[in-house]
Amino acid sequence: MANRRIFIMQAMAGLAAAGLGRLAVADDRTLLREDDPKALEFGYVTETARVDQGKYPEHQPDQQCSKCQIYEDGPDGKGGCPLFPGKLVLAGAWCSAFS
Repeated sequence: MANRRIFIMQAMAGLAAAGLGRLAVADDRTLLREDDPKALEFGYVTETARVDQGKYPEHQPDQQCSKCQIYEDGPDGKGGCPLFPGKLVLAGAWCSAFS
C-alpha cells in the first residue's frame, strides 16, 4: 500500500513538473509572420479583414483564430496553433484551416 502511495505522489510531481516545463517553453515562441513559408501555405493574415475574398471565398468576416477549434488561448491577444509549432498567432488573424 505504501508503494502505491509513493508511486502516485511521484507521478503527480512528474506531471506538475511537466506542466511547468511547458509554460516555460510557451514563453519562447515567436509571433508568426505572414511571410513565413508555413503561413503562406495556409494563407495566414494577421487581420481577418485583410483576407483576399477572391482567393478564399469561403472566408467569413467573423472568422478569426480565437474562434477556431484548434486555437490555443494565450496571453496578450496571441495564442498557439498546432499548425504552426513554436509560433504564436494573433487572436484576430485568419488562415485557410479555420474550423
